[in-house]
Amino acid sequence: MADNVSDFKELVRDIESKKILLPDFQRDFVWKDEEKQKKIVASVLTKMPIGSILLLTSKADEYCSKVIGKNEDLDTSDIKDSVDFLLDGQQRITVLTNVFSDVIHDNCPKVKELVSLSLKRRFFLRIPKWMDVYKGKEEDLFGVRHLAFSLQNPDVDIPDFLSGQILNFIETQTFNVNDSKPFNPHTTPTTNIDTFCVSYPEGYLVPLYMLIPLGKKKNAIMKRYIDIINAIAEGLYKEIYNYYLSLQSCDERQDFMKEILADDPDTFEEIMESSPTMEDPFEGVLEDRKDLWGAALKTYLESCIKNVYLSQIRVGESQRARAIDIYENLNMGGVSLNTFDLIMARVAKVSKKNFLMRLKEDMGKERSYPSSILSAEIKNAMGSILVNQDHNATIRTGCINKEEINSRYIDAFLDVLCLYCNNLSFDPDNYKVDFIKKDQILRLDPESIDDNTEKVVDALDRALFFFETRCGIRTISEINYNLMLVLVGCIFMKDENYYNSSVHDLLEAWYWSAVFSGEYDKDQNAHMIANLQNMTRRIKGANKDMAWLISMSENVLKMPNFSDKRLLLMDRTNEERYPKPVLRNFICQYLLSKTYTDMFDMKKCVSVFCKDAASLEAHHIIPLGSAKKVGEVAADLRKKNGHICNSPLNFVYITKDANKEISDDPIDVYEKRIQPAAKSALHITSYTANAINTEQKVHDILENRFDMLYGEITGEINNLMQNWR
Repeated sequence: MADNVSDFKELVRDIESKKILLPDFQRDFVWKDEEKQKKIVASVLTKMPIGSILLLTSKADEYCSKVIGKNEDLDTSDIKDSVDFLLDGQQRITVLTNVFSDVIHDNCPKVKELVSLSLKRRFFLRIPKWMDVYKGKEEDLFGVRHLAFSLQNPDVDIPDFLSGQILNFIETQTFNVNDSKPFNPHTTPTTNIDTFCVSYPEGYLVPLYMLIPLGKKKNAIMKRYIDIINAIAEGLYKEIYNYYLSLQSCDERQDFMKEILADDPDTFEEIMESSPTMEDPFEGVLEDRKDLWGAALKTYLESCIKNVYLSQIRVGESQRARAIDIYENLNMGGVSLNTFDLIMARVAKVSKKNFLMRLKEDMGKERSYPSSILSAEIKNAMGSILVNQDHNATIRTGCINKEEINSRYIDAFLDVLCLYCNNLSFDPDNYKVDFIKKDQILRLDPESIDDNTEKVVDALDRALFFFETRCGIRTISEINYNLMLVLVGCIFMKDENYYNSSVHDLLEAWYWSAVFSGEYDKDQNAHMIANLQNMTRRIKGANKDMAWLISMSENVLKMPNFSDKRLLLMDRTNEERYPKPVLRNFICQYLLSKTYTDMFDMKKCVSVFCKDAASLEAHHIIPLGSAKKVGEVAADLRKKNGHICNSPLNFVYITKDANKEISDDPIDVYEKRIQPAAKSALHITSYTANAINTEQKVHDILENRFDMLYGEITGEINNLMQNWR
């Protein structure tokens, strides 16, 4: 439910009374830059919209939390009623609360408790000196020149000036812990602040932090604020009248009076027609004006606060998952709140250690891997890595990059955590689709999260090692269907599964069957849970039925409109249907998992663990230029999805350096450089320079490669399933 905040004061009062709290997401306050803070203040002072906030209503002890603006966790044990957790809007609300009130400083008796030292700024609206406006040195936004406020109805009218104009009139001052500055929030305001504001060299200052007076100093703040506004009006009045008195001739005074009262010619005429007296009627008019001007300025500033254009979205406790979706929609392209943030906030209730740091430590710890689960080819490829146990699959697959945890890893972590916590007995029937949905993940209790985090991290590392050693995967982003990582992670939550090489065989058979049959091309959630249930039943021996996997394997490279032969060879009746690019990856990864001789250097072995693994990239085995027709350009052919050379069957991984090295070779030179062992391993033995000068010949070579790959992959799957039939 969304509604506009009708009175920003109420929001600040809720912050003061701890009815609005900030969940401890371990995220920093980042709006520290003075100009950034000034810009949002300028938006408020011009009655501009300033975005939205998102509140989640829940029990106070649901999440570890903080008071807004404070860097210490809050003890919520004495808060019995529900509170609103601020999910979105921390930056702007922290700034605005600090600018327009003393609430943050009242909640932080010590300056070191502030979430940022940038909150030591005190904001003022500067009203320019009358003389500077009169001489054109300063813009007149507030009717200073005529001492008549610029808006007729300041409580409702929208100003003509824009936020960029008022920005120049926002001033800041800073204070230190125990200094004697009159605007120090830790002292009761006295007339010293009045003197400071009216004696400012560049004009007059209105303390914006006095606009929402709260707490024990409320009455003193209200008194000082009113007196300061009146003193500013008095100062402007005196500037005008003293200038008037400095004029030498009656004509000059009359012209000046007429200029000042240009908006009120009737009053000017009355003064001209009045009989001379001891009292100057112009002085009386100015006194009236300064009272009206001061009241109008006060009304205008209060209306800016009262009518803050801040969209407020409040979501109930039962709709926590919806709250996250709302946040993500509000913040597309930015740093999004996610389920993980709320999980971190919950676990902080039972563990004082920063959860994010703890997770990174668990992910990066030293690990050892059993050689018994590896093929001879992979053992050879790993070499000293395996011998020295100098490996961490989680780190090597890029799950942490520049201190940030990969979002795919976080998703998998939460899914495995929820599936495991809701099924500690590994009962196949208790794996449910609901357990990989946000609302169920958000229901995990803090103790379960705390107790099982390291176990899940270990299981995911085992799963990532499986994908490296069995599936030709170099980075987590290459696992095209992230839920496959979840499935393997769930299986490897049990030690006996991980240390059983036959289980690895079964999982590998499932993996190749799934990716080459299109099992996960649609309805991934349902398929993953069904596969997990069947896999668990088979491993436990409760059900030896393998029909589910056999059926999947029978569709390998046969699934219509996904991996069938006609589609991969571009033999289409529907010209708009082309193979999905992911098939190219699957073929390249399959070959990489088996290791092969480098295409151009027989001394090199290409594998996930070779020294050039990170630079491997998909390469056209038969170059585009070899099959181009007269007038065609290779760069243009690369964009033609239907060209036979762009078939997934025409790709293999080679290093970036090798790709550059052979890029300019004529086709006859290029073909001769391909090593015979590579031709055999990559199923391109029929490939010769003379055999690829037409699209049909290319088609024939790739058809032969398809047949060879089909036979090898299906044969491999059957062998892997042998012990499980």
